Amino acid sequence: MKTIELLKKTKNRFSLLPVLLLVLTLSFTACNDDDDPMPDPEMEKTIVDVAAEAGSFNVLIQAAQKAGLAEFLSTEQNITVFAPTDAAFATLLTDLGVSSLDDIDAATLTAVLKYHVVGDLAYSNNLESGAVATLNTGSPDGTPLSLLVNVNGGVMINNANVTTADVMASNGVIHVIDKVLLPPTVVDLATYSDNFSSLVSAVVKADLAGALSADGPFTVFAPTNNAFAALFAALEISGLDDVSVEDLTSILTYHVVGDNVLSTELSAGAVAAISGEEFEVTIDGDVMLNGTIKVVATDIQGTNGVIHVIDAVLVPESQMSNTIADIAVANSEFSILVEALMKADLVGAVADSEAELTVFAPTNDAFTALLSDLGATSLDDVPVETLTSILLYHVIGSKAMSTDLATGYFPTLSTFSDNNMSMYIQVGEGVTINANTSVTTADIEADNGVIHVVDKVILPPSVVDIAIANENFSTLVSAVVKAGLVDALSAEGPFTVFAPTNAAFDVLFADLEISGIDDLTAEQLTPILMYHVVSGNVLSTALTNGEVPTLKDGSNITVDLSSGVMINQSKVVAADVQGANGVVHVIDKVLIP
Repeated sequence: MKTIELLKKTKNRFSLLPVLLLVLTLSFTACNDDDDPMPDPEMEKTIVDVAAEAGSFNVLIQAAQKAGLAEFLSTEQNITVFAPTDAAFATLLTDLGVSSLDDIDAATLTAVLKYHVVGDLAYSNNLESGAVATLNTGSPDGTPLSLLVNVNGGVMINNANVTTADVMASNGVIHVIDKVLLPPTVVDLATYSDNFSSLVSAVVKADLAGALSADGPFTVFAPTNNAFAALFAALEISGLDDVSVEDLTSILTYHVVGDNVLSTELSAGAVAAISGEEFEVTIDGDVMLNGTIKVVATDIQGTNGVIHVIDAVLVPESQMSNTIADIAVANSEFSILVEALMKADLVGAVADSEAELTVFAPTNDAFTALLSDLGATSLDDVPVETLTSILLYHVIGSKAMSTDLATGYFPTLSTFSDNNMSMYIQVGEGVTINANTSVTTADIEADNGVIHVVDKVILPPSVVDIAIANENFSTLVSAVVKAGLVDALSAEGPFTVFAPTNAAFDVLFADLEISGIDDLTAEQLTPILMYHVVSGNVLSTALTNGEVPTLKDGSNITVDLSSGVMINQSKVVAADVQGANGVVHVIDKVLIP
């Protein structure tokens, strides 16, 4: 399928213009805002008059006259002019190797000057970092060329500084700048944004700046610095120095299409890049590339093409590995997960091609909810040690497809007291983890394991959380709550808990001839429950025959290993369920002091 036909067949059907730009955004506030300076309709001084009176824009006025734009700049209403000084023009003439405007033709001057004009009132208090359309339509298909505004630490327009803002005239507003703005190529536009510094370095290293500054037309899907950082982390490299020119060229040309394709002209299907390989475009609310890479900003127009910003680096299939790290990096829904893995220095672990892992991967929404619950604004507020423990709790050290999963406890790679913490998986109509987390997408296979997508970040559980997560301990949980012991058993510990099942409690209730927990007071329950808890994190392999003191003062339990593991008259039916503050062993009878 021809690229142009594919991309343009549904022109005007889909628009990304309302999308909030991740990297580049500019808004204008209507001129009826009471806080804005206003052009005075009764002023006699037009933009040209104000410039002439200032005395430092003589070359600008001469250029406007030669280009036949002086009358336009005097009569057109509600325009914004970014006005270069005489010194700025002198620098330009020197750079061009010419002595005066006489050496520049009128058509070129017209294009340059129109690139300094915006067809709306843009006051300094309305400017935000981003892209804005000018009156220069010298793009491959007549789309207005874009200026890039940066308001971080002053105001810059492309590579020029605004030295004086909001000079009012009867027909608009002037902002004085210290350089002449030249209509930019797609390469120039990338150099004007700090968010594309890695992309620019890559283009320079691959010696593609000249090719991408040619006539084109080009459509460039431009990854941000964060996208490159995620790729480097997934590849376990420090940066571009570790990527060969050959590989870099293959990757970069995979981001370029040989046409000027606006967001309104995109349609779903396979698209041929100039590298000769194809990538897949899907449109369902968002525009996605290869299924997982999101277009986050659109229609940054240059003289030889247009830029759309993407949140991950496109890797050609010919170079692509498919580790768990690769899949996460390539999927915009896992961007916070990738950020967390990078912070915890765990990318290498999930990128290891020799490993066999199962990763329960939380989405961005899941991480956002966690940060909200923690009262944190970002991952920067979460200690690395805590983050590492949380992330490793999402990983099982073997590959388990959904068909391999069964209800029960599985050891994760997160540890407490050098023991792997347990997660409780339930398999029924779906798959749930620790009772409150659902697998929303299963069996995303990787070269080194499998990913199951989950809707919550799973926190390493205390011994209380372990009981809460398993419905077989619902009576025990009710008892702990009634006795007011939740906080005590959720503390640092460590604790060893011998946990009776619901069936064990039912036997006790029958023996006592009562109906349930409601018939026991907190004072009666507390000593019984404390008799089930031993200080320390004692695995089944560390138990020995004899008496062991419990947290009920003066009361010991008796351990008998002659036939399995017996605690008094109760049998341990499941052992070593490890939590973040202790370990749980399941028993079939309630222990009575």
